Amino acid sequence: LHRYIAAFLATTPSISFHQLPPIPLDPASYDSPDALTSDLVNLNNVHVQVALTSTLRSLIIDLFCYPALEIAAHLGIPAYNFFTSNASCLSLYLHLPSIYRNTTDNFKDVDTVFHLPCLPPTPLNHLPDTTLLKNTIECDFLINCTAHLAKSAGNIINTFETLEPKVVKALSLGFSIPDGPNQTQTPPIFCVGPLIDTHRNGNGDEGEECLKEKRGDQMMEIAVGLERSGQRFLWVVSNPPPNNNKQGFSKGSHPSLEGFLERTSGGVGHDSVGGFVTHCGWNSVLESICTGVPMVAWLLYAEQKLNKILLLEELKLALPVNESENGLVSAKEVVKRVRELTETE
Repeated sequence: LHRYIAAFLATTPSISFHQLPPIPLDPASYDSPDALTSDLVNLNNVHVQVALTSTLRSLIIDLFCYPALEIAAHLGIPAYNFFTSNASCLSLYLHLPSIYRNTTDNFKDVDTVFHLPCLPPTPLNHLPDTTLLKNTIECDFLINCTAHLAKSAGNIINTFETLEPKVVKALSLGFSIPDGPNQTQTPPIFCVGPLIDTHRNGNGDEGEECLKEKRGDQMMEIAVGLERSGQRFLWVVSNPPPNNNKQGFSKGSHPSLEGFLERTSGGVGHDSVGGFVTHCGWNSVLESICTGVPMVAWLLYAEQKLNKILLLEELKLALPVNESENGLVSAKEVVKRVRELTETE
C-alpha cells in the first residue's frame, strides 16, 4: 500500500492521503474477511468524520464504504459511489436487494433467470459467490452494500457509453427499483471510463487462492494445452513455488512437461498480442477492449460471471472456457480455445 501511494503521489501530487488510526481488531476472531471488513468500515466512520475539513464539497466512496453516507448527510454534502465495474453490473446490483427478498431458495440452487430490458438474461446462480448462500455474513454484507447504491447522489462508473449503450441509456434516464413496499428512483450516473491500472504488479492476486487446491494439476493442463496449440504465448504465473521457480516444469516432474521451458522459450517479443486469457476482472477486460485484443473468459470469483455474460452475450468479444466434471480445464479445452481465438476471424 505504501509503495502504491508513493507511486501515485509521484504522478499526482495534488491529491492528499490521510491515514486513519488503526482499529484494534483481531482477524483470527472473525469467520470471514467480509465480517472483518464490515466492522472495520463501520468503526472507521468516526475517524473519517474527524479527518474531513469544513471546506469539503462532496464525498466519493467505494461500494463497501456505504456507512460514510451518514457522514455526508450530517455535513449536508452529496456523496457519490465510485463503481469500479461496469454499468451492466451496477444495474443488476441496484436490483439485487429486491431479487434477494423475493427469492426463497439459495441462489446456487435455483435455475431462475433475471430479465431486465437493458441486460442479457442473467441466471441467479451466476451472481457473486458471496450471495449464493442466503443468511450468511458474506451474503448479508454485500446485499446491504448494494441496497445503499440507490441512496447516493449518483454513481460514477468505470465504463463509457459506446461500450454499453443500452444500459447506460437506461441508467441515464433513470428507472424505478423495488425498495420493500416502495419504489426508489435510480440516482444519476457519470461514465468516466476507461480508467485502466497499467501499473499493477500482479502480486497478491486474490484469484490465486481460488486455484490453490487444484493448482498443480491445472497448471499441468495449461502448460500441455498451450504447447500443443502451436501458438506462441506469454504465460504470466503469480506466486511461483518458493524454492524453485521452475518447479512443476522440470525434468521428471511430469512426462508431458519434460523440457517444457526449453521448447517454449522465446517468441514473446512481438509488438502485438493475438488474444488474452482473462478471469474477466473489469480492469483486464477494459485493457483488452481498448487495445483491440479478443479474450478467452476463464472465471474465478466475484462479479466475473456477470462480466462474462456481458462479454459473450452482449459484446461478443470473448470465448468461453468449459470446465470438466472435476472442475479442471483440460489441456484439450485449452488447445481448442487458443486455436479458435487465434485462427478464426
